[in-house]
Amino acid sequence: MSGEAPSCARRWSTDQAVKMEIAPGVHSVPASPNSFMGMFAPNVYLVVGTEGALVDSGYYDAGVTKASLDYLESLAPLKLGCILLTHLHPDHIGGCLHIKKATGASIVVHAAAAAKAQEYGVKGDVLVEDGDVLDVGGVHLEVIHSPGHTPDSICYYVKEGGTLFSGDLIVGFGTPVIAGGGDIGEYIASLRRLLKYRVRLICPGHGPLVRQPQRKIRELIAHRLEREKQVLSCLRHGKRRVAELVAQIYPELDQRLAELARLQVAAHLEKLVHEGKVAVFDEEYSLVGAHGRGPS
Repeated sequence: MSGEAPSCARRWSTDQAVKMEIAPGVHSVPASPNSFMGMFAPNVYLVVGTEGALVDSGYYDAGVTKASLDYLESLAPLKLGCILLTHLHPDHIGGCLHIKKATGASIVVHAAAAAKAQEYGVKGDVLVEDGDVLDVGGVHLEVIHSPGHTPDSICYYVKEGGTLFSGDLIVGFGTPVIAGGGDIGEYIASLRRLLKYRVRLICPGHGPLVRQPQRKIRELIAHRLEREKQVLSCLRHGKRRVAELVAQIYPELDQRLAELARLQVAAHLEKLVHEGKVAVFDEEYSLVGAHGRGPS
């Protein structure tokens, strides 16, 4: 997308929604964690200027979608203009078609995700690219392509107030899962890029608000780099298979998290293979230079 910024032309009033305003012009839309398989429900936010837009729509569940629509109805007679999707995981887009049908809102997706969105039955009414700026009634949201969690993930940055809607690039607790098309190298690069922005508040895809953005971003980068060091150390000490690395890195792992741990170790190995630091043969990994597989 290029040229003139799209407009979500609806007027808004916040008189009835003051309690849910988490930052000037930013509201948190109620969601119940009981509707999602996890401790924290996918977050849904409302950006309010003289126009308005939802950021993500949550997991589809009749109760969750009704809660979103009830919240919007509390602002009646005003209507929703846009639904801005951060990425295409079902817990973030599941309710968008139902909310669009009820409100007439346009769905905004990354241009690179348009074809994939249609596989989910979601048509992007507005396609955006990195650097585009959406004008939501005088509130300007910059689109930041932030691959890592998924290839086509995007963040939205409120230029006036410094609020960042991070999707699942950053969550309010722990670290996000990198798997199923995610990329550790791109993830770290996206985080480093965000350090260049004057972010004052992060509204994550899950979990509580992040009120120390720079610290959080640096912690996430440091965590991934430390995990990478652990993977390399395991390889130096003769661990060759993913299961062996998982057992060494997560010695007291709750077995319910075993698959997630495996996916994270595999993602780090994939990054190292891509960088030429690690070789893989018949599902066994080794440092490049070991066993005659290249210079050390």
